[in-house]
Amino acid sequence: MSKIVFFDIDGTLFYSGIGIPDSARKALKQLFANGHKAVMCTGRSSGMIPESYFHMGFHGMILGAGAYVEYDGKVLHQELMSSREVQKVIDWGKEQNIGIVLEGRNSGYYDKDNHQEYYTGMIRKTERDCEGKMKPLEEAREIQKWTYHHLDPGKKYEIEAILEGKYVGTYHEPANSVEFLPKGIQKAKGIEWILQETGFQRKDTYAFGDSANDIDMIRYVHYGTAMGNAVPELKEAADYVTERADQDGIARGLAHFGLI
Repeated sequence: MSKIVFFDIDGTLFYSGIGIPDSARKALKQLFANGHKAVMCTGRSSGMIPESYFHMGFHGMILGAGAYVEYDGKVLHQELMSSREVQKVIDWGKEQNIGIVLEGRNSGYYDKDNHQEYYTGMIRKTERDCEGKMKPLEEAREIQKWTYHHLDPGKKYEIEAILEGKYVGTYHEPANSVEFLPKGIQKAKGIEWILQETGFQRKDTYAFGDSANDIDMIRYVHYGTAMGNAVPELKEAADYVTERADQDGIARGLAHFGLI
């Protein structure tokens, strides 16, 4: 019987410095050959994903950690920030003198006037990982989510209040960043929408992840796998812990569950 597997990208399918390992690519091909379905389930918005990833055979996409959901070419859910909300995010972030990254449908956007070393280094790494150039904040269009870098976690409640509780931030270590999503949006909700569309049962669901925003996904599916490089709380929530992405973690995890 066909199963459906949800894959995070960063730290899961993708490992910084090497990209998607050959073992993971081969494992995906075998997964498809065995008649199973796969869905990209990432915190990245579409503008932050290399074009080649859209041609790897995924049957669906959960992007922006659930802000955009698509299956078999059909859009199941989509949320975009208003231009007024985007401007508030930019203005407040600049007042705090912190790094701002906006993620849109077609690109990522950064503060070209922020020359702090941690921020410029992070932007270079992001462009390398996303295989594309980011654009200035002033050109921001169709924004799905954003991240503040080097934000005191306790201050995230200020911007949440300014935006009237419509967005909620998740703190990420060791990146020292806070990722903001529309309230009620998470990867598990995206999975729920896809199951409703496809008719798959939860007993036939699997997921692979490594970070804090994967916890709800790992708990929601029937078989949740944490990568060897995963944060401790995700490992605690998972049914199985595989190796790191660069140590054939995807292939080993899929084989463990008999999917390849």
